[in-house]
Amino acid sequence: MSRRLALAAGAAALLLAGTACGERQEPTGPLVQLYPVTVQGAGDSPTAVRSIPHRIVPLGSGPRTTLRALGLERRTVTVNDSLVGLPLVDQIRRARPDLIVASTDADPLDLARARAATHAAVYVEPDTSLDDVEHAIGQIGLLTGAPVAARRVTASIVRARERVAARLSGEPVVSAFVDLGNFTTVPDRSLIGDLLAKAHGKSVAGPSPEQGPFPLGRLVKLNPQVYIALAGTGTTLARLRADPATVRLQAVRKGRFAVIPGREVAPGPEVGIALTRIAHILHANAFR
Repeated sequence: MSRRLALAAGAAALLLAGTACGERQEPTGPLVQLYPVTVQGAGDSPTAVRSIPHRIVPLGSGPRTTLRALGLERRTVTVNDSLVGLPLVDQIRRARPDLIVASTDADPLDLARARAATHAAVYVEPDTSLDDVEHAIGQIGLLTGAPVAARRVTASIVRARERVAARLSGEPVVSAFVDLGNFTTVPDRSLIGDLLAKAHGKSVAGPSPEQGPFPLGRLVKLNPQVYIALAGTGTTLARLRADPATVRLQAVRKGRFAVIPGREVAPGPEVGIALTRIAHILHANAFR
């Protein structure tokens, strides 16, 4: 045990030194000896790998962008993750992974079947907050032997958080509605909900809106100051102004409407960009 702790301390020292010096290569030697690595993601069971994985299958946009940001394209094997059930499991089996990195949207039964078919380790990334995303990126870095790259990615997110917090110090909370398409929205306990809160915003939909379209009559009564739509949903300011119900919203009347790219609010390396963008939308004057 003492030898293992000594190795861990040495690896941590290398990690800090590599970050401070801006090195591009991952450290070798002591880090390799840290395997097996075990981490706890959003899945029911911990994820354990015995050695550096060489064939990694991502399931979901968050895992794909995270692996790309860590420089692991050559070890990434993509599958059609729009499939579900046995067709998806068959694609994963053919990919012969030793690690599967999945978003929480992945069906647990599909993941269990894929694990049984491939004997690969499965990591489900937590994604309900900015802290979750930073933690997941660090854990994926440990699992894949890319901890220094992971530290660089999370450091950029931390810098974005600090800049936003400094700009918004003393700014009031702004009410908003986030439209994922057809007036469906997000709960407070979600990544977008957390980004909104850290940008001094508050969803008028409340902590746990029902699934499906948010009632327009209720939305009109709540009357958000800002309306945010996800790109690709077809929601535009012109359409909202053409609707007899939504044209009554103060956000629509005053043109406080914005669209954010879906890739930025996916649980991955671009969440710092998403936080900054949402902060700009809610508090434009604070960034002038």
